[in-house]
Amino acid sequence: MRVLVIGHGLIGKQRARTLAALEKNEQYAGLRLAGTVDPVQRAADLFPSVPHYADLAQVPEASFDAAVIALPHHLAAEAAKRVLSAGKPILIEKPLGLNAAGAREIAGIAERLPLPSFVGYNYRFLPTMQKVFELLRDGSLGELRSVDMMIGHGGHPRSTEDWKLRPEQAGGGVLIDPGVHLLDLALQVAPKLTCSAASATRGFWKTGIEEDVSAILTSERTLISLRVSLIRWVNTFRLEFVGEDGYALVDGRGGTYGPQTLRVGRRWGWNDGSGRTQRATEEVFDFGPANISLDDEMAAVARVWLTGKVSQELAHPATIAEAVRVAELCDAMYAKIG
Repeated sequence: MRVLVIGHGLIGKQRARTLAALEKNEQYAGLRLAGTVDPVQRAADLFPSVPHYADLAQVPEASFDAAVIALPHHLAAEAAKRVLSAGKPILIEKPLGLNAAGAREIAGIAERLPLPSFVGYNYRFLPTMQKVFELLRDGSLGELRSVDMMIGHGGHPRSTEDWKLRPEQAGGGVLIDPGVHLLDLALQVAPKLTCSAASATRGFWKTGIEEDVSAILTSERTLISLRVSLIRWVNTFRLEFVGEDGYALVDGRGGTYGPQTLRVGRRWGWNDGSGRTQRATEEVFDFGPANISLDDEMAAVARVWLTGKVSQELAHPATIAEAVRVAELCDAMYAKIG
C-alpha cells in the first residue's frame, strides 16, 4: 500500500512522518510513503529516497495506491475527486468539501471504491475522548443528558494572512474550522442531533467570517451547548459530559491548550459516608501534554487499507458518511447564524 501525501504544510508533514515511521513497524508490512506533493520544495534531507512533486499532475498514476489530502479547504475537493476517480481511496483532512453539497459529491465517488475513504477528524483519537467513549459505551455515566463543548483559538497579529480566515478559501470561519471537530464529537455521542439555535459575531478580523459562535443542539433527551471562538485570546479546549449516573470532564488537548486531563465522577459521589467532597471522590486521568492523535488516526487508517477490514475500535477513523453528516449539521447551523 503506497500512500501519496498531497500537501506538505503543517498537517501534511506530520502525516508523511507518521507513514515513514510506520514503514519500519512490521505490523504495517507493505505500507510505503509513495511521495509528497507541494509547490514548495521539500527539505533535501527529509525522506531522501521518496520523490517530491510540485503538482499532482506530475505524479504518475501507477506510482501510488492511496492518498492523504492535506490542502486548504478550497483546493482539497478537486484533488480528492481526482484521486478517487482514479480508483484510489483517500484520507482527506476535515472538512469534507466546503459545504454539504460538496461533501455529498465527494461521497458519491468514494462509495464506488472497494476500499473505504476517511476524513481527518483526529479529536476522536485524543486519549481523553477514547476514555469518554468507553465510559459511555459501558454505561458508567448513565443516560447522557448534557454536553458542554468549548474550543477557543488565541490567534496572532498576522492571522488575517491565513487562508483559514478567508471565507472564499475556508468555506466559512470558526464554525467550519475548528468547529466541525466539535460537531463530529457531538455526533459520536448523540447521533440524532439537530440544531435548535445558533448565533455568531463578526468584525474583529474584518474578513467577513464568523469569529465567535454559540449554539444549542438537541438529540432526544441530550442537550448540547457548543461554543467556538477565534477571539478568545487564550487557547482553550474543554468538554463536559454529564449523564444521569456520572460525569466526565475533559480539559486540554496538549501543546498550548494545556495537558490532557479527564476527571470522572459519579452522581452524589460525596454521599458515601467518608466525609469527602465531590471533587475528592473523582478519578483523575492525566494523559500529559503530548498530542499524538494525528499519528494514531493515520495508523488506524493504514490498518484498514492494508487489511481491508473496517476498524471496530472505539475511536475509529471518521468515515465519509459520518463526515457528510457533520457537513449537513454545519450547513444547518450556518442557516441559523446567517
